Amino acid sequence: MTYGQHVKWGIVTYFIVIMPIFAWILYRQDWSAYGLEGYWWELLICFGLCVIGAMTPDIDIKSRSQRVIYAFLILLDVLLILFSYYRAAALLGFFAMLPNIAKHRGKLHSLPAAILIPAPLLIIPLLVTGELTYRQMGITYYISGVSGYISHLIADGIGSRKS
Repeated sequence: MTYGQHVKWGIVTYFIVIMPIFAWILYRQDWSAYGLEGYWWELLICFGLCVIGAMTPDIDIKSRSQRVIYAFLILLDVLLILFSYYRAAALLGFFAMLPNIAKHRGKLHSLPAAILIPAPLLIIPLLVTGELTYRQMGITYYISGVSGYISHLIADGIGSRKS
């Protein structure tokens, strides 16, 4: 599958998987008391993470996905450094290096990778905020990244079948 096809799968996954999960979470938190306008930025972040997750398995090869994801990671790392979150920046840098030691369609194209690689989305918000509450745990970010990642694996499985 191509870069564009994986991006489309990530977008579709966002609307089919993430939006209903987000709606359920807001319902459970009595979102009517707060209104949806307070969550627009989180919806936007989750959208981006789902699309990036859909591109992530291909960062072990020279590709457009690799360039886009590493540009995003560099920007995020610089922001963490500028705001003095050095531990989070160091962890992000460490995790960003790991995919380059894998072979394509190897360990990165697996369900365990889909669960482990987005793990910094749980850890970094906790390090930044220092609080262990639902909103600071990065659960919605993690679910978005995992869902996008799994959409890539599904798309590759469908795309590699011969009709």
